[in-house]
Amino acid sequence: MNTQRQSNLLLVRTQGELADKSVILLTAFTLIELLVVIAIIAVLMAILIPTLNRAREAGKRSVCLNNTKGLAFGWTMYCGDNDGRLPNGQAHEVGNERLGWILLAAAPYQTTPLEAPVEVQLNAIKNGQLFPYVPNVKAYRCPVAKKNEMRTYSCIHAMNGLAVEGGPVVKNINAIKFPGMRIVFVDDYGEDWDAAWTVCYSQPRWWNPIPMRHGPGTVVSYADAHSNWWNWKDPRTVALSKLSWQEAETLRASSQVEQPDNQDLRDIQKAYWGKLGYDPQ
Repeated sequence: MNTQRQSNLLLVRTQGELADKSVILLTAFTLIELLVVIAIIAVLMAILIPTLNRAREAGKRSVCLNNTKGLAFGWTMYCGDNDGRLPNGQAHEVGNERLGWILLAAAPYQTTPLEAPVEVQLNAIKNGQLFPYVPNVKAYRCPVAKKNEMRTYSCIHAMNGLAVEGGPVVKNINAIKFPGMRIVFVDDYGEDWDAAWTVCYSQPRWWNPIPMRHGPGTVVSYADAHSNWWNWKDPRTVALSKLSWQEAETLRASSQVEQPDNQDLRDIQKAYWGKLGYDPQ
């Protein structure tokens, strides 16, 4: 009787152990299966990461568009409070009066604003003509700007700046025809000492380094206070845009920046000056 009971117990124990081993065998992965799973995960990551990066970049571009739109809106408010007169399109020397849309943060042609202390750059913004209308220092810089770059947006000389190559300069907002087609602010390099981006008027030639952020283009805002991403399409434009500010500055007198058949150049010149100062043939 005892022998029979022991045999039954042994049989149950053996069956239990076999069942446990079966479970282990059923739940285990072979090396090949593990490699397949890892490969699938790698493929999914390769697909998802660029998508996530594009989504992140789209968010930053959206912030930049809102910033430039806010600056353009503040610019129009300033004009409304001053009988249509435009704020000065250049940064000017620091003083007791607000002489430029922002004030200078660096000595002209000697240093760049990026070399100035952050507090000096912020004071240049706070003492500018637009700050009472756009009183947020974060609205003056692109979200992907360098850590020490407090201002990336520049006004253009055509809007109460210098008559570069005899280009027509607007002094009063009421004189602007088709304000929805005339740019006012550009997402520029922080090194641009006078906070005024320039392109030639009387010839098919670039002047300032070509800014490029958020893809192959830059963000601009217009005299009617809307903003847009300006897409550079010509490969020569994109090539110049990829240069650093210092590298691009050295090309100003070279033939590389003279591009008579570049549609990018003609389009931005029209949006900048309102017309071309030369015959494009």
